[in-house]
Amino acid sequence: MPTIVTMPKWGLTMTSGTITGWSREEGDPVTEGVPLLTVETEKAVDDVQAPTSGVLRKIVAAVGSEVPVMGAVAVITAPGEDLSDEDVQALVATTSGGAPTADRAAPRAAREGRQAARDASGRVNASPAARKRAGELGIDLATVDATGPGGRITSEDVERAAATVAASAAAPRTEAVELADGTKMAALIAGSAEATETIVFLHGLGGSQSTWASVLGNFAETYRVAAVDLPGHGASDKPSPSSTDYSISGMAAKLGEFLEKSTLAPAVLTGHSLGGATALQLALDRPKLVRALVLVDSAALGLEINGELLDRVESAPSRDEARRLLELFFQDRRFVLERGIDEMYAARNAPGADDAVKAIAASAFTRRGQNLVLADRLGELEVPVLVVWGELDRVIPSTHAVATPTAIPTAWLEIMEGVGHVPQIEAAPAFAAIVNRWLLSIPRP
Repeated sequence: MPTIVTMPKWGLTMTSGTITGWSREEGDPVTEGVPLLTVETEKAVDDVQAPTSGVLRKIVAAVGSEVPVMGAVAVITAPGEDLSDEDVQALVATTSGGAPTADRAAPRAAREGRQAARDASGRVNASPAARKRAGELGIDLATVDATGPGGRITSEDVERAAATVAASAAAPRTEAVELADGTKMAALIAGSAEATETIVFLHGLGGSQSTWASVLGNFAETYRVAAVDLPGHGASDKPSPSSTDYSISGMAAKLGEFLEKSTLAPAVLTGHSLGGATALQLALDRPKLVRALVLVDSAALGLEINGELLDRVESAPSRDEARRLLELFFQDRRFVLERGIDEMYAARNAPGADDAVKAIAASAFTRRGQNLVLADRLGELEVPVLVVWGELDRVIPSTHAVATPTAIPTAWLEIMEGVGHVPQIEAAPAFAAIVNRWLLSIPRP
């Protein structure tokens, strides 16, 4: 039986991927689980494994092709299976609106929904079971399309409406919260509001919520998630440094206000680099807002900081400087993507962004080291802590991570081999697996 290889979906917001290479040619044998092609997205580049063993019968999308998520990229046949070119075309068509095959049978046709009928008093026509179920699920019958005889709402109609409402509430959306000083902080929010845990992701210096694009999808089905743009970054406001406290303490205070106003607290704060220092500061200042901490190659755990980071930040924004910064961040140069360079350059050129980033860097770091070191206060933390670090981080040395469990004996420590400063991008699946495993270990609220 032939198998269609499709473009995977990595992260909540991925809509397409660009094929950058094939490791096999048409007619070659392939083995399930072995890399078959390489795909580049906005933030990452990674291998796609063969979903089954067999023969690579047809490469549908050549190198350089941009393919929508779930679009066909190849066809694998079983050894000895005969499949004509016409059969291949028909099979591929099933991934883009073509007629369904026996393996992808069309769903049973459903009656078309319509507005429910009402009686003379205006009461919506619904079965007793539908009324009961609507009450249980909190669904207004007036908003439900009816498929029953005579415009009557059935319990299945109510279930369908509830599923639509839940999917809409869980869908990724950008929200902005106005703080007391009039500035706004933005975040990408997804996942069910009914989830028992909320995870808030905080990026590093010069980054944005998109830093977490590769891993948010690994958490949104189970948890409520929010990827926040810190002040001066991304879609958040970027006021002049003369009117804003861009210190780590100042940003932690704004983050606390944001969490309260957006009803995200208490949250599991997952902070990368500068975001880790901000999360740690908030946990010390306002512990009731923090459920647990995940510190990823975090600042504020030791003195050392690579002066090259300051060189890059203090320079005038350019594509070359953006490239050098990404080369500092990643051990695997495949992740130094042209689109990533363009994104970083554009972000630094947004009104107010360069001044804000330079002010934050000047407050947090000097050529002598980090200005804020909270290692001696780790013992004050009363929440579960996970520390994740790239073994080959050239920005902040992994020795800072190794020292953490001494201060917090209950902390988990994971050093990711062969990875640089941004493990959530460079080793996204492994990073997500580590965090998910740790989340299952912490006591429930």
